[in-house]
Amino acid sequence: MFRKEYHTNLQEILTQIKASVRSYLSGLIFEMIAVSALTSLGLYFIGVKYAILLGVITGILNLVPYVGILVAGVLTMLASLTGTAELSMILGVIVVNIIVQIIDNNILVPLIINTKVQINAFVSIVGIIIGGQIGGIAGMFLAIPLLAILKIVFDRIESAEPWGYLMGDNMPKVFIWKSKKVASE
Repeated sequence: MFRKEYHTNLQEILTQIKASVRSYLSGLIFEMIAVSALTSLGLYFIGVKYAILLGVITGILNLVPYVGILVAGVLTMLASLTGTAELSMILGVIVVNIIVQIIDNNILVPLIINTKVQINAFVSIVGIIIGGQIGGIAGMFLAIPLLAILKIVFDRIESAEPWGYLMGDNMPKVFIWKSKKVASE
């Protein structure tokens, strides 16, 4: 499908896409385990029955951007009401979910996910919104890996390099876009 002169570049693109997707998925699994553990620990300390099960459910649902954590919070509150009808238990569940989300969004995601895919936050948010509009929850879940693939392709195609630069997370202070012919002269 491609001319022989592009085979090396295409092979580099495919290799980097494979590594990026693998890295992203391993990062998601680590994030899921961390959120599950933090939530389980928090729920255990406030006395929620089935804290480990609810923590694991929260970690799994946290994989669905934005919507998952809300569903997990509602499920945890409903489950905590079966053990006791105290309002303090519901407030405790809300506080635990908020603290875990602050840790997740401000520490885990930047360290684990964004370093794996190297896409800036604005592009990620816009991509997730567009993915949600196109494909619902599945589109939201697939938006980040698809954006990572697009960025890799843009970075390797000379005419699309500025788009890869705009999508990127690690921008140098100065970007000078030159063709390879001009840069080598």
